[in-house]
Amino acid sequence: MKKIKYLFVILLGVFSFYFSDQAILFVENKSPIMKQVKALQVETIEPVNAIIEDDTIIPGKNGSKLNERESYLKMNEFGKFNETFLVYDYIKPEISLYDHLDKVIVKSNRIDEVALIVESEEHATYLAKENIKYTKVIKEKNEIKSETGEYINGNFDEEAFHKLNGYLKKNKLNNKICLINRSNRESCEELKYFLVNPSVKLNHTNLAEKKKTIEGGNFIYLESNLSISELKLIITQIKYRNLTINYLSELIKE
Repeated sequence: MKKIKYLFVILLGVFSFYFSDQAILFVENKSPIMKQVKALQVETIEPVNAIIEDDTIIPGKNGSKLNERESYLKMNEFGKFNETFLVYDYIKPEISLYDHLDKVIVKSNRIDEVALIVESEEHATYLAKENIKYTKVIKEKNEIKSETGEYINGNFDEEAFHKLNGYLKKNKLNNKICLINRSNRESCEELKYFLVNPSVKLNHTNLAEKKKTIEGGNFIYLESNLSISELKLIITQIKYRNLTINYLSELIKE
């Protein structure tokens, strides 16, 4: 008899919660704010799969879908309908970069952006002065001098890699990106960091020929023997092609 009582109490609790939730949803759906959210009919954006070829990968793109209830709750708290408070759920691609971290990223899916990767302090100083975003390969913590740039651990030696990596993590500067032939690959794979190989490598010798090949999605590696005048030519070429310079970490995002 006691067991039946307990079962009855449990069932009563379950049904109470269920009907309570249904009542809340009914009230929410009658709200003018919720009606305005539903009236938007925001199109669901389907995700785009990453492209894999041999051991390389080009990241895909997340899709998105409007979360009507979360959007309503934010707006209701605010007190009125406001599209600024729309909340989206992101849809992961079936073939995702995050499931293939052993592959080497060679290009971005962003056809209107490029990333500049530098090794020279002179280049970094110039780009920082011009407020141009860049990604710098570093080996020591004292090479971190600007808020305009982001940094990649360029230590090939395992011990040196982990020492700098600890500092980057502690100071929240670790973007979990490694550069092929610059970073300690074994450590990067163990840590499940992104492996990147620049699409275009520019130096004093090949600049005249290679700068013409710059296109959206490129990771452009600037070698130290480039002069500031040559760096300016590269930036001019990028602007001529109506491309935006962004951080490498942004270009590899899905």
